[in-house]
Amino acid sequence: MSENDPTTNPNPTPETKPDEKPAETPETKPEEKPDESADALKAEKDARAAAEKEVADLKAENARLRRSNAATKGTDLDEIRAEIRTEFAGQLIKAEVRAAAAGRLSDPADALALLDLDKLTPEKGDPDPAAIKTALDELLTAKPYLAPKADPTWGDVGSGQRKTAKSEPSTPLERLRNAFGNP
Repeated sequence: MSENDPTTNPNPTPETKPDEKPAETPETKPEEKPDESADALKAEKDARAAAEKEVADLKAENARLRRSNAATKGTDLDEIRAEIRTEFAGQLIKAEVRAAAAGRLSDPADALALLDLDKLTPEKGDPDPAAIKTALDELLTAKPYLAPKADPTWGDVGSGQRKTAKSEPSTPLERLRNAFGNP
């Protein structure tokens, strides 16, 4: 056999012995079924969701049992009251700030985003109205564009229902006079 012989295969395949298994090539690999992997993924997602729900339920149950246990013992009752106060103190501060900003800012939610609410709460947990007023004053001094506009309307653009029934000008000259304020 020569190199130029047209009957020879230029890419011979390796010969296998009778007792050896052929090497796996991409053509001989068993194909994975997409249904099996999708089912496995769905089962894993379902298991994770169930586990997360169980953790949330257990946390809620733990808090409930801890509170009921403390109520029957009476020893941790003050601690629980303090915990409840701290939980609702944040909500109370936000409500106070929104109420104080309600005429002073065009959007009262800006006050919640821009003010440090921890500085507005004294140690006992009740909101300090004087501190809130001072903080809003400082905020409006630093950012005056947050204040509500004096005249939020854009004027009459010629659409919609009119408040008073005016007659339309009959001539173009009257229209020009009305347009330039010389009626």
